[in-house]
Amino acid sequence: MKVGANPTHDSYVASWKDRVPADRSQTIQVAEVEPPPQPSPEMMLPNILKPEEGLEVWRNWAQTKNAELEKDSQNRLAPIGRRQLLRFQEDLISSAVAELNYGLCLMTKESRNGEDEPYDPDVLYYIFLCIQKYLCENGRVDDIFSDPYYIKFTEWLHQVLKTFQPRITTLGFVIPSHVTEEMLWECKQLGAHSPSTLLTTLMFFNTKYFLLKTVDQHMRLAFSKVLRQTKKNPSNPKDKSTSIRYLKAFGIHQTGQQKAPQSVKGRNDTFYLTPEPVVAPNSPIWYSTQPISREQMEQMLTRILIVREIQEAIVVAGATNMH
Repeated sequence: MKVGANPTHDSYVASWKDRVPADRSQTIQVAEVEPPPQPSPEMMLPNILKPEEGLEVWRNWAQTKNAELEKDSQNRLAPIGRRQLLRFQEDLISSAVAELNYGLCLMTKESRNGEDEPYDPDVLYYIFLCIQKYLCENGRVDDIFSDPYYIKFTEWLHQVLKTFQPRITTLGFVIPSHVTEEMLWECKQLGAHSPSTLLTTLMFFNTKYFLLKTVDQHMRLAFSKVLRQTKKNPSNPKDKSTSIRYLKAFGIHQTGQQKAPQSVKGRNDTFYLTPEPVVAPNSPIWYSTQPISREQMEQMLTRILIVREIQEAIVVAGATNMH
């Protein structure tokens, strides 16, 4: 079929021609049938993480950066005894931790999309989640969002993510975030795989189910205040059925308390504890008695608030409160 042909339009015109008597010389104008609008690329959101996309963005950035460093070195006089020219490995798996941390830092500011524009914050976060999954699937145990070796990267990433605002289409529709809850489970950012992921999961559920949207709200939590919550059935006041969502959150809370030192379980001023630097998965204690810093809490919460399901929960709650 030739380019630009419209079978629906052609058959529509033909049917009208068949209905016009041959002896009538009358011109019939038929309105053009507009094709249905195609979804814009930005609306075609991913449902799962694609590790190869993260690797491709890293490679493109590394190639561009290496060429830039090479050109810069040629334009400068070589100092005596200078070190070997820095080059970033295009293969993530071959990158040393220090090199990967530095490269990821630079990527937060320098990586560009196909139109040579900076990525939107949620898209950039999605790319780094893809990178995290690629590392997991290829034998690297690095957690670029919580390992102490990547503190500088998480600080740089936070500066970008805190500027996130939902995008609006020309028709006034809100474009959902690129990042979903399922993606966090995929790359082990949610769950009880480590002290850090369990800590993130506690904050995630507290944000999603109890709508704690600010650092101050989270800081007011304490072990002594986290109780199993029940919902009364309005049609049957005697029936106290525990909400599934609260049960789910309660299970995570229970795991968190089991891994905390006994001395903090009765405190009314602490909930999110600092993970011990080195612990075995089967260790009974995963956390110290010290709470995490406000800065760390802010970084974690900023990443959580970008997740699509969190945004939806907040919008639904807001609409419910208006009625």
